[in-house]
Amino acid sequence: MLTSIKITGLQTYGYHGLFEEERTLGQKFNFDISATLREVRTHLGDDLDSSVRYDAVVDEAVQIAASNRFQTLEALGETIAMGLLRRFVSMDSVTVAVAKSSPPIAHAIEQVGVQVSLQRTDLATIDGEIAGA
Repeated sequence: MLTSIKITGLQTYGYHGLFEEERTLGQKFNFDISATLREVRTHLGDDLDSSVRYDAVVDEAVQIAASNRFQTLEALGETIAMGLLRRFVSMDSVTVAVAKSSPPIAHAIEQVGVQVSLQRTDLATIDGEIAGA
């Protein structure tokens, strides 16, 4: 049985963006996180080892977002995705959508954002590229 979890509407304040003002003043960021868990036969045993604690996923994402400053939403989303896969062994894949509501764009825009998807097998490739950089 394949199971996915979904966390939507996570809001946090951060200091990410291309412009120095964004990294100094900060702004609100919105996250949606979905993950596919490793395959299990059933969930009827009501065993947490077959899932993840949603509060722990939220706390990890917020901690990662607060621990660094990124110029791009892509780097922020990928860093969170990698961190979640490393922390939660029951996750086989994860998708992190991140958006900001106050982009410094001279037009009326509700939000700008990205979506990054990683599979557990992607971690070795990414780690190899970082080591070779």
